Amino acid sequence: MKTTPAELTADTMTDGMPGWAWALPGGPGSAGHARRVLRDALASLGAPPDVIADAQLMVSELATNAHQHAGEHGPHELWLYRGEGRAGDEVRCAVFDAFADAALPGYSWTSGDCGRGLGIVRELSGGRWGLRRALSRLGPPVRGKAVWFALPGCTGALPS
Repeated sequence: MKTTPAELTADTMTDGMPGWAWALPGGPGSAGHARRVLRDALASLGAPPDVIADAQLMVSELATNAHQHAGEHGPHELWLYRGEGRAGDEVRCAVFDAFADAALPGYSWTSGDCGRGLGIVRELSGGRWGLRRALSRLGPPVRGKAVWFALPGCTGALPS
């Protein structure tokens, strides 16, 4: 099933740049839906297969975190947009949830139950990831947070 993105204008998208946004379903199916949507979007932009595979793993981790830690705090959204990176434009992906006051979950080597996915995101994104307070992009604006990562090897692929 292909999902068509809601195209957004420059004045409504994160970082003031145009991009795409999709609603994510609640529940445990959110990660699988995010992987499929992102795969289709990046393939339509001509992203290399290895970039798509890494992006799918990273978005799966973020969507899972949103479900586990902010499941009741919807809406949940998936964003793909152009951001400002170290070397100019880069393509970024973010998962938004409305649990605005939460921080990124930490990882304890002794408990081993939290944070490993963010380590994967950190490694695969080359350290280009983070959290930002934001408003939802679809429907009425809702205050929340977006956890984002950059897609190395996919700079400037989004339409201007």
